[in-house]
Amino acid sequence: MQRRAAIYARYSTVLQSDRSIEDQVELCRSYLRREGYGEVAIFEDRAMTSETLIGRVGLAKLLEAARNGSFDAVVVECVDRISRDAGDLHQVAKLLRFSEIDIISANEGVQNEIQIGVRGLMGTFFHKDLREKIHRGMVGNIREGLSAGGKAYDYSPIAGQPGELQVEAHEADVIRRIFGAYADSASPRQIAHDLNAERILPPRGAKWNASTLIGSADRGYGILRNSIYAGVLVWDRVRMVLDPVTGKRVSRVKPREDWKYATVPHLRIIDEDLWNTVQQRLSDQSYARSAGTSTRAPARPFSGLLKCGCCGGGMAIHDRKGSAIRIACSTSRESGSCDNSGRFRLDQIEDEIFSNLYEHLLNPAYLEEYVSAYDQERKALAAAGKPDQGKLQRAVVEARNLFERRLNLYECGVLDGAEGEAKVREAKNGLRAAEAELAALNNCDEDIIFDPAKPARYASALSDLMESFRAHDGKPDAKARDAVRGLVSEIIVSPAEYDGVPIEIRGRLNALISGLDLQVGGAMVAEEGLEPPTRGL
Repeated sequence: MQRRAAIYARYSTVLQSDRSIEDQVELCRSYLRREGYGEVAIFEDRAMTSETLIGRVGLAKLLEAARNGSFDAVVVECVDRISRDAGDLHQVAKLLRFSEIDIISANEGVQNEIQIGVRGLMGTFFHKDLREKIHRGMVGNIREGLSAGGKAYDYSPIAGQPGELQVEAHEADVIRRIFGAYADSASPRQIAHDLNAERILPPRGAKWNASTLIGSADRGYGILRNSIYAGVLVWDRVRMVLDPVTGKRVSRVKPREDWKYATVPHLRIIDEDLWNTVQQRLSDQSYARSAGTSTRAPARPFSGLLKCGCCGGGMAIHDRKGSAIRIACSTSRESGSCDNSGRFRLDQIEDEIFSNLYEHLLNPAYLEEYVSAYDQERKALAAAGKPDQGKLQRAVVEARNLFERRLNLYECGVLDGAEGEAKVREAKNGLRAAEAELAALNNCDEDIIFDPAKPARYASALSDLMESFRAHDGKPDAKARDAVRGLVSEIIVSPAEYDGVPIEIRGRLNALISGLDLQVGGAMVAEEGLEPPTRGL
């Protein structure tokens, strides 16, 4: 009785010739004719890797037919067509052996267990060696400032010069715009919204997203984190591994000391100052998220600054009707433990604040008088009891040592991720606070200088904010908003009286003076009302 045989053929990637299947089948048929087998079926997998059995539909159908006793032997060009993974090849051979089916190589004949084991090991070593050779070649490209693969937005390959990239001028303008907007306090969502509104094409997909810009800090992904725009090419940030359960390749981040770098000044788009400004803001945002503090842009010019004059709790939006927005005390609303049950028009409060701030900033005579009075009081308090200078100096030394230790541990990878970054930043802030306290002691006899130019600059920012907030799109200027919020610390809203709603604006004195840093331990000192309570709303 003539023995029956099935043919199995596979090639690995879409880069290989599709005719590889037909060539393998013809070679196997020649063996069948020569050995007197009858051909009963052909099973194939096109463009499928040998690293996994998952997704190999042709092989799955072959194994199913084998269990049904449809043939007596499987013929392949070489055993590595089944798999180059020793474990997978052993599993297939085990299943075929159970069904009493031989594995035959058209080049070597019937394969026994030893031959299959050796072929599996050779296939595993082949894959490992191939990966290492490809990786070594790519590292060589990076060392020479060439691309090792992948395409960043704004760059395109140069025809006939493998690995060479060139800058696309029209996309470079988009990159500069993105970096400039983010440095000016625009949020990634706002930038993406504006780009989409102008129908500017994204790197991939149909729309710009905030994630396209912000990316991942751990992986160094995202337009705002991609150092190629600053003239530094980075590669080998992740390694790809095959998930044996899903058969999918997944990426794992490598330690930063293993990343490969190359200077490519001809690809620089962003100057160093702008790059550093953006990276500092990204770092600050990352730290704020890890510390649990909000990093979202305020929805209104004074969001988060409005406080109840009765209990000190926050004031939040209560309801909206058309353009009118009313706020109420959150404590009163949530628990009823505050007697301030009024509802206040937010747009009227904002208009009154804008008007009063603008008036006083353009006529700062009383601000100068306030600074002078504060200066005299500060000197009197300093004379009453100076801190021990030696103790403050020792505190600075200890804080500096702690910062340097943590920084060294971070660079060595002992401290890493968001937690490590938070510890380094905590030590750095501690050092700054200790240095500021020592500097304040050394400078306590110096006069605080009122800077008459600063109120005018804040008045200009306030004017820009008012104009942009009242524009048709209702979108405030981010830079002006942050400047004005830097001047105001709290806005106290008290219950309505017969002649209006009393409002008190409390401001940060340090914004209007020069020559002295009034930040101690991260908390502002000398915060008092910049104007008397405002009535008549």
